[in-house]
Amino acid sequence: MKDIYEIDYIYEKLSKLYPRYTNRKPKAKIYSHAYTSLIGVMLSAQSQDKRTAVACKQLFDLAETPEQMIQLTQEQIIDAIKPAGLYNAKSKNILATSKMLLEEFGGRVPQTQKELMSLPGVGRKSSDIVMRFVWGEPHIAVDTHVFRLLWRLGWADNLDEGKASVTVNQTTPSKYKYGAHMWLITHAKKVCKSRSPGCNTCVINKVCDKRMIDIPKSKLRDTIKNNAA
Repeated sequence: MKDIYEIDYIYEKLSKLYPRYTNRKPKAKIYSHAYTSLIGVMLSAQSQDKRTAVACKQLFDLAETPEQMIQLTQEQIIDAIKPAGLYNAKSKNILATSKMLLEEFGGRVPQTQKELMSLPGVGRKSSDIVMRFVWGEPHIAVDTHVFRLLWRLGWADNLDEGKASVTVNQTTPSKYKYGAHMWLITHAKKVCKSRSPGCNTCVINKVCDKRMIDIPKSKLRDTIKNNAA
């Protein structure tokens, strides 16, 4: 666990290193894009960006609203989203979520994390992404990259992405909240890489507890699988 001084140090260094990512509140997307954004996030679980993009295009060519989506059969959805993988589970969740949106939320995507997480196939990470990039709220989404960085820093105390997400969101000072997600994920991808991390040139190595300690692959796979949604 990091104390407030270490956390402040981390964000001050990263904000200067990646100035292109501002700490201003992002614009929330208009409602017409909220539904497709939610479905896109659901499709992105354990899928490469390029494959997710193909799946999204093929699916949204068929349906762009929950009303249109429930008119499709699960087989039609499966055929469209196959590039994103896990298509049986994802197609089932897409249909169930679309029906739930219509029955319980008037066809609109919820604007609270609790309500988002009540939707089939939407877990902590997915809800954080929607809150951050759809509704413009200062949430930090913990994916594999961010989790790796938090683990090596000693900010995450165990191999649980869900708990790490709660920790980083609760301990990040409000003054850094809007820029935090992009600073952390960018640093994880550019410097704190899975293989051959750039520890010697890392601007926050002074407060890193576990610089060369990797997450055991078997445990990481289980963690990712359990927290993929």
